Amino acid sequence: MITVKKFYLYIIMLCCIANSFAQTGSIEGTITDPYGTPLEDVNVILSNTQKGTTTDVNGNYSFAAVEDGEYTLTASYMSYMTSKKNVMVITGGNIKVDFVLEESNSQLDEVIVSSVGRTPEKLSEIPASITVVSSAQIKTLSTNTTHINDVLEFAVPGLAPSSGTYSNWGQTLRGRQLLVLVDGIPQSTPLRNSLVDLKSVQPYDIDRIEVIKGSAAIYGNGGDGGIVNYITKKANKDVLITGTSNAWTTSNLSKTDDAFGWGLQQSLTGNLDKFSYYVSGSFEKTGNKYDANRDPLSPTYGLDNSKIFSVLGKIGYQIDDNQTINAMINHYNSRQDSPFVATRGELEVFNASGDRRITPVIGVLPTDENPKLGDDTGVTTTNAQIKYTLNEIFNGTTKLDADLYYQKGKNIFFYSEYFENGGQTVVNTDKFGFRPILHTDLHLDIPVKMSFTYGLDLLKDKTNQGLLDGRIWTPDLDLLSIAPFVQAKFKYKEDWVLKTGIRHDDMRIAIDDFSTLPYSPRSDGNFRESADVSGGDLSFRNTSINAGIRYIKNNEFIPYFSFSQGFSLPDIGRVIRGATAKSVDDINPSPIITNNYEFGFLSKFKHVRFEAVGYYSTSNLGLGLVFNDDSNRFEQSENPQNIYGAEVSADFTFLSDNLQFGASYSYVEGLKHSPDDSTNLTYIGGDVISPPKITAYINVRPFSKLSTSIRVVHVGSRKRFNPTETDGTFSFRYREVPVHDYALVNFSSTYEATEKISISLGINNLFNKDFLPARSQWASPLRGQIPAGEGINGRLAISYKF
Repeated sequence: MITVKKFYLYIIMLCCIANSFAQTGSIEGTITDPYGTPLEDVNVILSNTQKGTTTDVNGNYSFAAVEDGEYTLTASYMSYMTSKKNVMVITGGNIKVDFVLEESNSQLDEVIVSSVGRTPEKLSEIPASITVVSSAQIKTLSTNTTHINDVLEFAVPGLAPSSGTYSNWGQTLRGRQLLVLVDGIPQSTPLRNSLVDLKSVQPYDIDRIEVIKGSAAIYGNGGDGGIVNYITKKANKDVLITGTSNAWTTSNLSKTDDAFGWGLQQSLTGNLDKFSYYVSGSFEKTGNKYDANRDPLSPTYGLDNSKIFSVLGKIGYQIDDNQTINAMINHYNSRQDSPFVATRGELEVFNASGDRRITPVIGVLPTDENPKLGDDTGVTTTNAQIKYTLNEIFNGTTKLDADLYYQKGKNIFFYSEYFENGGQTVVNTDKFGFRPILHTDLHLDIPVKMSFTYGLDLLKDKTNQGLLDGRIWTPDLDLLSIAPFVQAKFKYKEDWVLKTGIRHDDMRIAIDDFSTLPYSPRSDGNFRESADVSGGDLSFRNTSINAGIRYIKNNEFIPYFSFSQGFSLPDIGRVIRGATAKSVDDINPSPIITNNYEFGFLSKFKHVRFEAVGYYSTSNLGLGLVFNDDSNRFEQSENPQNIYGAEVSADFTFLSDNLQFGASYSYVEGLKHSPDDSTNLTYIGGDVISPPKITAYINVRPFSKLSTSIRVVHVGSRKRFNPTETDGTFSFRYREVPVHDYALVNFSSTYEATEKISISLGINNLFNKDFLPARSQWASPLRGQIPAGEGINGRLAISYKF
């Protein structure tokens, strides 16, 4: 029986419940760019609450059950200016707040990174050092060049200087090897590293580049120094068809003989019902390239007289509100057919102080005594991917991303006399991969937000290296890799973020019987004898961990500390092809285990962004190989390495982004020691440790239609080595030649003639500096690897949007 007292108690409870429901409202909206294209993964924050979300594929976001009151909505996305709007929520109201984000070159705005935990995250919440090269930056830097190695040299602190060739040999990241990805698909060939993986896609098709520095446990083999992930452009889902047309010309400006080059690029994108698409194709033809002394550059690994063809196609289908499927194919092909042949460079050392003269390799027309040998050289890369996404599973807590990918690479090198009767080698690689990944957010009534990303990496990689005439140098290396992983993120209010993760790699490499090739590593006619080697299996297992913490309460000081481990195989192909053992089972190469410790902080103010980081990493073995005089071959380095360094960058923006300037400084140093004596330390060579690097820029927009940029790259000196003396003759060891400093100034300007047409001009090496890239200096004992840097050269382009 209900008493009067209970009746009134029930009435009061019902009123309270009703009141609690009634005094809330909701907020929703759509976020687009200035052209009406919906923006996916935009970060939206509701002030004074624990609420935050990201936009879906249609640019929509929403907040439910928002209590009455006044709030500020903040929308932020990479390459766009952060936007804020004030809103008033009233009882039962549904407020619609749309944003149109303007493009920005500024480095100050918040960005979203997808590569670190394989799910989108705010940059300031990640306890790691990360550089994101936005689409606006890529556009500005590509005004001068489509050579992505040069773009990255300027944009990424900690990355070694560009060699000025299509090879990224020596372009390490913090003194360690890097792993290159295109939309998460590995481009690197760590089983037989051809070191040309940075050139895998044209800049016109890149939306942004995410560079994760330090050992990357989450991606496995090949990422001791970090990863470079090219994120390609997405489809415009708001119109049936739109596109961009680009045309450009290039030329050396100090000498124009046959130096004219040109290129065309066309992209189309749009949406039809549930289908979306992006297609792009480009062709570029380069001409002769000259140094500051008007001599043709060396054609070895050269960028001259090349034909570059690239296509990218994407198609997506929206199955329903929670399911999408996307397919991607990318093909990149570069072939060089130079009229020149390379001379031999020279390194002359005059005394014990190391005074020296380096004569660079140049290109000369072939003669009967110095004929042109071999076929065209270059890179071919093909990527294909199918990706399925399922949202709102397991009571709305979990998202599934599963992708199946294929990658094929073919890298043809220059003609070499290191082989009996000479030859030209090619590295071939075929990769198949499958990655089911789940991301779970736990919605608990506690002040700690928890999320977990977990999944499995399956990789089948077959790599070999042979000669174009059919001889086999490195036999098929057939890798099967299985790697489960989990990453956890704990966010306490808006104060702290803790991330930790673990990955277990289980690798097996199957190798058939083979015979080594007679080979002269020093090109001195001393050919190593051929050896018959019985095949077998090589197995590697390792568990890597990472952990980091970041304080995020105040934008003025956002510090972090992290520890991460890397696991990668040595260059198995180079070890195998020079084997002296009778069986693969007797070779026993060891994996490289890297421990990386890092401390840094980020400070953001209204007009200033400042970042500083210091790091220290150790490895049980050395990167690369060392030459054994007794066996006349390259062998795996057994010297443990300790590498340390620092990076500082500052960016300023004023006058509504019309004036921007900034600078960065990168320093890295490394020491090695023998396995049995950790006190006998010696410096590591230039192929691993790069000289200090300073970059600086100023962007000015004097009026709305004109923007101008001046950029400087200064590569410092590194003088750690002394020459050796033999019978009164002085010489430096390979990789241990001191590096002298040099500085380059580049200029670019873009004029927006109409809303649809823009014209740009870029001039590289503005003052026609005569210089040798850092790699040409430390590699100068290899007389064929001393190309000079390109003299003053220009690029004129026109772009049309419709």
